[in-house]
Amino acid sequence: MMEFFEENIVTMAKRDQWGSSFGFLMSTAGAAIGLGSIWRFPYMCGQNGGGAFIIVNIICVALIGLPVLISELAIGRKSRIGGASAFTALVKDHKPIWYGVGLIGLTTGLVITSYYSVISGWSLEYLYMSLTGAISELNGSNTQEYFSALTDSNQRQIIWHLIFTGATVFILLGGISGGIEKFNKISMPTLFVLLLGLAAYSLNLEAQHAAETGGQIESLRFMFIPDWSKFTMESVFRALGQAAFVLSIAIGTMVAYGSYLDSKENITKLGGIVAGMVMMVGIISAMIVFPIVFANGLEVNAGTGLVFITLPALFSQMPPFIAPLFYILIFFAAMTSSVSLLEPAISYLVDEFKFSRHFACFTAGLTSASLGIVWIGSSSLEKTGLFENVDNFISNIIIPIEAIAITMYAGWFLSHWISRKEMKHMPRWFYQLYVILCRYVAPGAVGAILLKQLFF
Repeated sequence: MMEFFEENIVTMAKRDQWGSSFGFLMSTAGAAIGLGSIWRFPYMCGQNGGGAFIIVNIICVALIGLPVLISELAIGRKSRIGGASAFTALVKDHKPIWYGVGLIGLTTGLVITSYYSVISGWSLEYLYMSLTGAISELNGSNTQEYFSALTDSNQRQIIWHLIFTGATVFILLGGISGGIEKFNKISMPTLFVLLLGLAAYSLNLEAQHAAETGGQIESLRFMFIPDWSKFTMESVFRALGQAAFVLSIAIGTMVAYGSYLDSKENITKLGGIVAGMVMMVGIISAMIVFPIVFANGLEVNAGTGLVFITLPALFSQMPPFIAPLFYILIFFAAMTSSVSLLEPAISYLVDEFKFSRHFACFTAGLTSASLGIVWIGSSSLEKTGLFENVDNFISNIIIPIEAIAITMYAGWFLSHWISRKEMKHMPRWFYQLYVILCRYVAPGAVGAILLKQLFF
């Protein structure tokens, strides 16, 4: 059996590698830490009981998200292939099915990139406005009008979408160590510094407001004292969905990134660090948003409008450097995720069709750019239309099915000789727990999400 596996695995010498463990960590964290952590986590937290949501989300990340993440890294590293054949290279049976699982995952990442870059383009416009000072002209009466004008303008959206996609392709042209890793080594530490600085500013802002009014710092109370009365079964499903969403699992990214990882690295440790960083960024992001919200008497469950409607109205009342720093933060988060979403398709073209890296980057980038224009042209991203149907189909059906397939692959079909070797640093008891999570817990929990989305 060992001969079979060795014959079907591409050698490391043929592939680029991460230059260091730090570079891999920053890149993998960058893949996971995107708008899902900085933008989506705060409003999900606000809508589902604050601290209660945080506690359940941490449990979901540990018990469901982390096993899928570790499995994908192990599959990628052992196969040394970033495309669909990563799954078929490690098993003898049911190859067409597993090839389909891999192909659907990387295709999903490509499709997500195409509309993720449109939303990221919005942040570029707001970054431009903040750098030129034009954002100071926005106030409570015209922020909604301005945002609606942006999302209704195909021309403006297409321009920013193409700029963002072009920047993504430019980074990817440098390869793994010279492009993705180099960018993330700069962007991720910068992102953390910005996060901590903005969180300190926001908490100080609320503290000053509390001192002036004789009140309390409500944001920390809201975040760290669970309100279980506002946490429902629907909140459990949202916490599960958020765990899958923020870790960039089931879309080919972690398989591709794992395929460039040195065999000496401890993927269990690295995966745990990444999961911890993702949760930390989500919490710090909430510590940026909620103090501003509470200090200004706004609703904590304002939803997606927080970044593009609520906060711009408040930036005019703050020091002029706050808005640029915030939207630079959003840009870095969006770019690190966009790079990781497009890499699986590029890796697939290079590994399985022998495209040159440059040609694969331009092919994937052009495909993503073209699809993005389709979403823009079909209807505004804020209105019901083709985009919303595609997004719901991917988020609520495709990704849960992929996550179930990957955990079952790791728990039932992948040889224990392979998985134990890839996780040699994992204590025996922890490996046994990992197998149980992959075989029963993760598929069952994600399956419940899928059934909920389909029938309830």
